[in-house]
Amino acid sequence: MSDVEQLLNQGLLSDAEGVSAETRALLASENFSQILHFDEEKLILRQNALPDALYFTLSGLFHAVSYANPQAPQRLLGRIEPGEFIGEVSLFDSKSHASASVKAMKNASALRMSREAFASFCAAHPAQALEFVSAIARGIATRLRIANEKVL
Repeated sequence: MSDVEQLLNQGLLSDAEGVSAETRALLASENFSQILHFDEEKLILRQNALPDALYFTLSGLFHAVSYANPQAPQRLLGRIEPGEFIGEVSLFDSKSHASASVKAMKNASALRMSREAFASFCAAHPAQALEFVSAIARGIATRLRIANEKVL
């Protein structure tokens, strides 16, 4: 098992979440993704921009921030830790704009999968794509539940 595959075996892509080693190996391959290491304060997604890729956080810390309020130039919305997704909605809705900016903090790295690579992965490996999409759906459902709890 490669170092990248070991890093992928956490959070939403872990064995415990029902994602197989085979799926992680395919996701880690250069055919479908690339590993990026980010400088501190580097913007990964820009609020209101059209994201073109999904990121799965491997190490370090990322911050989701909003620039929507002129009185508060930057508002921290949340911390994104290893094992979570960034920009996942863009894979399913190519017209969706990023609701927040995401910036890398300390020792941040992530696996990046473009929309085109995602389509290729799904076409070439449907069973593994189902595992992957199910993991993304669980992540979206968790975020929705947390948002609902804040509102209710």
